[in-house]
Amino acid sequence: MILVVGATGFLGSMITQQLLEKEKEVRFLVRENSIAAEMARVGLGTPAETLISAGAQPVYGDLKDRPSLGNACRDVTTVITTANSVLRGGDDTIESVDLNGTQNLIDAARNAGVQKFIYVSVLGADVESPNSLGQAKALCEIILRESGMDYTILQPGFFMEVWAGLVVAAPLQAGLPVTLVKPGNHKHAFVSARDVAAYAVEAVDHGAARKALIRIGGPEAYSWNDIVNTAGEILGHALLVNYVSAGDPIPTLPEAVVPLMYSFETYESYINMNAAVMLFNIQPTSLKTFMQGFLSTVSEA
Repeated sequence: MILVVGATGFLGSMITQQLLEKEKEVRFLVRENSIAAEMARVGLGTPAETLISAGAQPVYGDLKDRPSLGNACRDVTTVITTANSVLRGGDDTIESVDLNGTQNLIDAARNAGVQKFIYVSVLGADVESPNSLGQAKALCEIILRESGMDYTILQPGFFMEVWAGLVVAAPLQAGLPVTLVKPGNHKHAFVSARDVAAYAVEAVDHGAARKALIRIGGPEAYSWNDIVNTAGEILGHALLVNYVSAGDPIPTLPEAVVPLMYSFETYESYINMNAAVMLFNIQPTSLKTFMQGFLSTVSEA
């Protein structure tokens, strides 16, 4: 039995569906008052009912409720967690979910005799990170390594589904210019969530994933200028772009992610995928391939 935590999120649902396609027995954690239906309406989640219809077994629990996790982990051989507090709110915070909640899950899994724990962290996780999410993920990586369980830690780059949706699709659908932070030319390890899901599924049984940290990106790094230009090529016309300076308002973005948008122009990130591709035979999705599929679902105002 495989337990997927975060299964109604966009990445977790991909993992769950890929596992079911491989005829794996899957259980997934469902929270009371889940916002999965709301997230599904904006393309960032899957309703629990859809996963149940596909063959996954629901179990109720919450990362903030340690006793509930013991029941969820009972008779489970592998735990996969993608859960995080991003895009949530209220009492779902980095501290309560990403840090304490994940620690609760690791503890419950160990006590239940779980053999393998697959943890989706973030690229650049570091206890000295200026980003609180990166700090929390790094601390949980340390706790997982010391748990005694077999483990795989995945550190993906920036999800194209999320960022292209926020920065490109949302303005297009509203008839507004795309807003970028000057100069828009810093390159980063953007990655399709489907690629990350494929690595999580392979990690269940693949020997090379045992006690491994795997960084996951695309075939190359891309800047925001690259992303907007590629979108224009696919749509057949140049996109209107409004460049702003760091600190200026970005009205098309949720307030919580604006600082991250500023940060893209302060450094660069790249992941060489050659070794991972040779080991796992998962071909990275290119920006053009991703955008062709992504933009086919986006209607311009």
